[in-house]
Amino acid sequence: MNFKRIEIIFLVTFIAIDIFLFGMFEQNMSMQTENVSQGDSDSKIVKEMKDDQINVGSLSNKTSFAYYLSGTQNDTLRSQMGQLLNQTPHYVGHELDSEFKEPVTVSQNNPQSSIAKLMDNPTFVLYGDQYAYSKDLSTAKSIVFVQKAMNGLIYSTEAQVRFNLNANHQIVSYTQSYLQDVKSLREKSETISETRALIWLYQYNEIPNNTKVVWSKLAYTKLLSIDTDRVFIPTWVIAIKPQNSPQVQLKKINAFTGGIIKETNENLKNAQSISGDN
Repeated sequence: MNFKRIEIIFLVTFIAIDIFLFGMFEQNMSMQTENVSQGDSDSKIVKEMKDDQINVGSLSNKTSFAYYLSGTQNDTLRSQMGQLLNQTPHYVGHELDSEFKEPVTVSQNNPQSSIAKLMDNPTFVLYGDQYAYSKDLSTAKSIVFVQKAMNGLIYSTEAQVRFNLNANHQIVSYTQSYLQDVKSLREKSETISETRALIWLYQYNEIPNNTKVVWSKLAYTKLLSIDTDRVFIPTWVIAIKPQNSPQVQLKKINAFTGGIIKETNENLKNAQSISGDN
């Protein structure tokens, strides 16, 4: 990618981001002006949630700092898959699907630890040292590692390795996607807290009564795509589970603005993969 192309992509990206953020700020302004004292207001709203039988668990008021990120989804996995051993890889649509010739035995009680050690071997998984285990996205049948970026994690199907286990708790295959040249687009900015993210989600009527918050995570999720380039923003990803339902729903809140990020096909894919297992 030459410098001129990068300039054009960044220009288009920032215009799109500015439009997106303007809409989010407009959406949140009325909500923010109602809070004379945010601390007292937050406590009252959390109490309202508990009164509505919403189990929120322990919430943090700590803010953090994060970036706008960019990365490229190209065919680097295809060009490197010849170095993989004892497996049969196939490359389709920027994803590497590979089946092991013999199942790989891992610890039944702590499979992620066994896999983490194997990830350092480039003949087992390409660029394995650039991924970290995600307990949130993993299940009893699928162990997920997500790509690391700028002291954070990318929660996207375009940046993960998903290992599939058989009934004997052995790895039989995996699917890998990878983002190249991940970098920040501008200086870091402060994010909202976990408490504030959950409150906004509640005020958007996205959390029904009699619901449990299963987990929440500050991670990077995709904002937009420009050809093979991707732009990511820090996002509070919140998993909720209504009472008497096996379905886990993933909700997303922009960690910079507090604006809700509507459900996408990727959300559905991730949610379906963890339903009934966490």
